[in-house]
Amino acid sequence: MNRTVVICTGQPGAGRDEYLQALESSHEFHYYHLFDYIVEEAEKRGFTLNKLNVLDFYDSKPGTLESFRASALRRITEEIKKKDGVHIISTPYHFEWKGKSYEGLRHDEVKALNPDMFLVVIDDLIRVRERLKMDPQWREYNFTLVELAQWRRAEVMGVYELSRAFTPHKEFYLVAREHGVELLSDLIFNRHKKKVYLSHPITGETEEFFRKVRRFAEALQPYYTVFDPYMIKDWDMVEIWRRMKNEALRRGRDLPEKISIVIRYADGPRKYELEYWDIETAIKNIRAQIIDTDYKIIESCQYVIVYHPREQLSAGVVSEMIQAKGMAKFVYVFYPFEPSPFFEWYSTKIFSKEEEIIRFLREIAGRDERMEKPGDPPRMGSSLMS
Repeated sequence: MNRTVVICTGQPGAGRDEYLQALESSHEFHYYHLFDYIVEEAEKRGFTLNKLNVLDFYDSKPGTLESFRASALRRITEEIKKKDGVHIISTPYHFEWKGKSYEGLRHDEVKALNPDMFLVVIDDLIRVRERLKMDPQWREYNFTLVELAQWRRAEVMGVYELSRAFTPHKEFYLVAREHGVELLSDLIFNRHKKKVYLSHPITGETEEFFRKVRRFAEALQPYYTVFDPYMIKDWDMVEIWRRMKNEALRRGRDLPEKISIVIRYADGPRKYELEYWDIETAIKNIRAQIIDTDYKIIESCQYVIVYHPREQLSAGVVSEMIQAKGMAKFVYVFYPFEPSPFFEWYSTKIFSKEEEIIRFLREIAGRDERMEKPGDPPRMGSSLMS
């Protein structure tokens, strides 16, 4: 049978189920919301569970709820065996409740499902908190940014470890909501497309620059599944906080109690007013997660594509190139200047014209990256000049 099994997770507030529902409007698949199955198993034993009481029940009777979950997953496993097509199981992996942590999946349960891939839906922490404020299950809790950051870290690391418990490892992808449904569609329904990480400068760039990045990404999307790290908007919060702190240090002033932040999403800009202490307590965690998230996405991709039209090098871009080389990834670069030897060293090929790198990437799409066409430039440290 032709069958694909996907475990899709994401912390509450990341919008995981809404994301999958948007995918349903354009694709057919079998959808298993694990919580619904747990409720049905509880009803067989005379318990009435809903989102408002399930975590209190878990706190008081953890073994009983875990037995419901195990029975629910056995049912899902048996249903999957009977049907062809794409099967998506949706559930959070990690829960925080009244100072305690709970896991929504266990290794043995996942082994029985034998999924083809794991997806973790993530979003920036500000928007996660906004969604939680509107959710009846969570709206009474005023989550701090550091709490949400720790929650997300546990979600990502837990699912990553589940994917690595298999030999060979299962596919693992971090999917930012801001990418839209196209990325989710590509990952699940166009699995043949190679995955690329689009590395580009972020700090100090203008809206016009990011429009150019998106146009470049759109030129590649018919041929590749494209991950853009700037779709995770925590960077905006970190960068505004950094600029304000540097300015305060230069002037010998204290930071204001509140910081205004404008984040530009695909559906328009939104303004948030955040407490300084809220950002300050979370900032180290968030900054570390930005790097860890980017590196995990690089690990999941075949290529790193660098879009670097400015001469002054971005420290973040160079770091990603070094990381990619250490993971044996191919690094293709658009850089319309004479490169430094260090920048050149971490590149597989450098292109001086945007149309040249796009044409090259279109030509090699679908080709085994271990093979080089006769006449291709040398792989390491080369520069394709016009």
